Amino acid sequence: MFAMLALLILVLLVLYWTRIRVWADASRQLHVPMLLIFMLALLAYTGRSSEETQGSGAPVLLALAADVSLSMGTIPEPGTNDEIGTRLARVQRVLLPVLANLSAAARPVLVSVTAFTSKSETILAWDDDLSLAREIIEYVLTTGLLTEAGSDLGVALNGVVPHFESLPEQYRSSRHPKFLIIISDGEQTASRASSEVALTRLRELGVRIITLHVGLQDVVEGLPVYDENDNFLGFEEVNGRIFSVPDPELMRLLAGSDAAEGLFVRAEDRDAAATITDYIGLQNSGPANTALRLWAILLLWASLLYALLRWF
Repeated sequence: MFAMLALLILVLLVLYWTRIRVWADASRQLHVPMLLIFMLALLAYTGRSSEETQGSGAPVLLALAADVSLSMGTIPEPGTNDEIGTRLARVQRVLLPVLANLSAAARPVLVSVTAFTSKSETILAWDDDLSLAREIIEYVLTTGLLTEAGSDLGVALNGVVPHFESLPEQYRSSRHPKFLIIISDGEQTASRASSEVALTRLRELGVRIITLHVGLQDVVEGLPVYDENDNFLGFEEVNGRIFSVPDPELMRLLAGSDAAEGLFVRAEDRDAAATITDYIGLQNSGPANTALRLWAILLLWASLLYALLRWF
């Protein structure tokens, strides 16, 4: 939109300079309204560009719901996939770049963070401080954060619904894109709370659900046990099980089958962060983009000034 509007104004000015036949045969009275139209268009364009550069406009609303159950601390057997880290570490490697991209966006963003196991807790209510959100993702979300055991995606959804329902009236319109990123390995180990009502309510509120699934499908993972010399002894038995098996099916179901409803992403995919950022659809406004806007505005105003001096 930025480039097309700038190009349109520039083309009109070039046509005016060259005095195509319609304008060349016109009286001086026609030049005045034409130049006024150009000036008004350029003023509107300058204001719009300034708003976008400063990050004003309708904010994007992004809620994060992270699974912090014990299974998120599982890893493959050491020595086979040492660089991959725990499931929670893999999630962090995706979410931190996403939040960095949001920080560089031309549009303001409000973020909330909840953590869940068999219950849900709010860690951060709606806030535009993305640096605080990054610190929470990196340092606060751990598998020991909540004392309740188990994992329940229905609880996660029910914990997020009040965040969107409590938004001010002006933020509930479709002008404010709403997203939920729910992070889990999909392994349900608690008695399942109903997710259908919460899922329906989120859809009604216009929330698109991004499910970030984590967990290797072809490599067994468990909670590691080490001796005092950090030698790997094996995996810990939890609730009669040694290995944690990720389940992507419910995560796919929550994301829906239509891109208008949501998106399913695997944390182990190399381009997971870029996929999520592209889905949210925010444009970056880094230093190069800002400088381009400023040069374009200066060029257009110089062109208009030249036209004014030529005819008056």
